[in-house]
Amino acid sequence: MNRPFKYLLFVVLSISLTSQAQNGNDFIFFEARLQTLANKVLTAVTDSLKEEANRLLIEDVEEVLLIKGSFHYNFENIENLSIIDAPDKSFKIFNWVMPKENGSFEYFAYLQFYNKRSKELHFLKLNDTSAHIDSEQFKILEGGDWFGALYAEIIHNSFNKKNYYTLVGWDGNNQFTTKRIIEILHFSEDHKPIFGAPIIKMNDGTRTRMILEYAKKTSTNMAYNDNSEYIVFDQLEPIDGAEKGMYEFYVPNLSYDGLTFKNGKWRLVENIPAYNDKKRNRKQLKNIERGLQAP
Repeated sequence: MNRPFKYLLFVVLSISLTSQAQNGNDFIFFEARLQTLANKVLTAVTDSLKEEANRLLIEDVEEVLLIKGSFHYNFENIENLSIIDAPDKSFKIFNWVMPKENGSFEYFAYLQFYNKRSKELHFLKLNDTSAHIDSEQFKILEGGDWFGALYAEIIHNSFNKKNYYTLVGWDGNNQFTTKRIIEILHFSEDHKPIFGAPIIKMNDGTRTRMILEYAKKTSTNMAYNDNSEYIVFDQLEPIDGAEKGMYEFYVPNLSYDGLTFKNGKWRLVENIPAYNDKKRNRKQLKNIERGLQAP
């Protein structure tokens, strides 16, 4: 190898390593900052302080989403944001919640995409419209609209060359009830996100998303079991004396149902065995729930 070529190779490698180190330092800085701001959004004592922290958090998230390498970075040191990769690495979700003094919750989310050909990053900010939706288990939302929730995991299925991304999440809802949510995300031919699809087959009909609502102080489970390939969740029923539909009195009955993906549909299977299948993102969600419950 001649000397000029060796020198040129050294310069190229040095620039590459310096760039990687710089990006690494950027991510360490932003991880600490995002963690601090997300914690303030959860725990600040007034709505105005939460909103100010949230404004700064939005600015920083949008900056991070365009930093080279952010799509492939794991952000493992952030506990108060839910950051999840689609199993097929086609997109990434940045997602968090802001609790309000009146007991309601507002959700924020970004979809991040990476174009392998152009090596360019872009993102879409989602608009939480859950407060304005009736018949929420039967609606399809487009144009960036989304039923706000905090997601713990993404399940990828395909059928007839169509990709479905099933999001398993949590919604603090209000002072009286909490919700567990199974959301279906898919994309139009021009790659626009669509939330909701009529592929959830229940005993009482087909839904575009599934929502379980239950008493505020009750603990429930909903998660995907990799071994059985079921989304497993508690059976809920009203306590003695409460009427059907009074969800503030719904509690688990110690039995489990599940959804399994067959022939392009999620199909209900009743009374399945209990399970234990822990994942990092579920731990992340538990951390956030504990933060919301702290005085």
